[in-house]
Amino acid sequence: MTPLLGFLTLLIVKCAAVHAGIRDGITADFSVKIYHHLRSMEKDGNIFYSPFSIANALGMIELGAGGTTLEQIQHVMGYNYMKKGEQFDLLRDLSQSMKADSQKYVMKLANSLFVEKGFQLSDKFLQMLKKYFSASVKNIDFSQPSSVADHINEWVQNQTNHKIPDLLSPKDFNALTRLVLVNAIYFKGNWKSQFKGENTRTFPFTKDDESEIQIPMMYQQGDFYYGEFSDGSNEAGGVYQVLEMPYIGDKMSMMIVLPRQEVQLAILEPLIKTQLINEWASSVKKQKVEVYLPRFKVMQNMDLKEVLAGLGISEVFGVDADLSAMTEKKDLCISKAIHSSFIEVNEEGSEAAAASEMIAVSRMMVLNPQIIADHPFFFLIRNRRTGTILFMGRVMHPEDVNPNGHDFEAL
Repeated sequence: MTPLLGFLTLLIVKCAAVHAGIRDGITADFSVKIYHHLRSMEKDGNIFYSPFSIANALGMIELGAGGTTLEQIQHVMGYNYMKKGEQFDLLRDLSQSMKADSQKYVMKLANSLFVEKGFQLSDKFLQMLKKYFSASVKNIDFSQPSSVADHINEWVQNQTNHKIPDLLSPKDFNALTRLVLVNAIYFKGNWKSQFKGENTRTFPFTKDDESEIQIPMMYQQGDFYYGEFSDGSNEAGGVYQVLEMPYIGDKMSMMIVLPRQEVQLAILEPLIKTQLINEWASSVKKQKVEVYLPRFKVMQNMDLKEVLAGLGISEVFGVDADLSAMTEKKDLCISKAIHSSFIEVNEEGSEAAAASEMIAVSRMMVLNPQIIADHPFFFLIRNRRTGTILFMGRVMHPEDVNPNGHDFEAL
């Protein structure tokens, strides 16, 4: 089971107060924008999110938006250069493509719209939701907030293999709530070249503040896509390593970017751009590599409203929001936006505790390249055929599996 991932992007729509490039570009540029915004907020914490999930949820809102509300979404998403409606075709095609490729892995993408009973939505909006996002539409009574929270939470858990539990509470709804739009993505893939549990050992991980912790470190030697890169300046920290590890079927892979031992990840991060990610993907070469990768789990809940507003999508959250394509009236706005994500990376089928044995590894005089992720690293999970980035993040604290008070042993 490596990794297990669950993602959710949820948008709650309420009545607004009355006034007194290429296919992979549909998520690549947006992914990078979110990452840089999050690292400005989370100076030294783990980061993990699904830009593809967020793009789908925003796409459903975009279908119902107009005026400057629509312009803000299109600008931040990078849709300005596209012909009208082209972005929806691309999102639909990418989603269908990933489902079609999923014979070797589990990929679930689901969209749903929960609507207040008696609240009328535009027929055209509903038709486009079904056409582009295959979204189910369910009537619900928001005057019963406890049952609403239970109902939507159950839907989320079913779509994410119970990896996103109890996201909503009754206090998230009130008499003004009209819609809840949800996108959920679940991915489960097995490494093409799997780690063996007996090779996992306790290993020191050095954080950017030079503190050291002991973590379970997986090990294997295998054929992977590998490269070493440098931008030629001392500021960039010189050489850094890029490793791409495919999952069974070769369509999906995890890409790990590791700065050299003495260089903080924060020095490398400003370089991360779509063009550079594409360069990594096209330049890594298949060769035998020794891989040391931490076994880790992370769950994070993100206030997506704050993130999107920081990127420039702000009008949709206020009284000036124009969601008239949903109802033919300007009386709706987004009151809450949540993104929740979970990842578990481990050996296939192994959940056993690591042996309390220390091992020493030499970084010099080895026959094959070594990538030893014993300090903070950046990673992403991508569709190797289309280049679409589904998930992106960084590991700063591999032991910090429970930042939001969730009980992972119960998952």
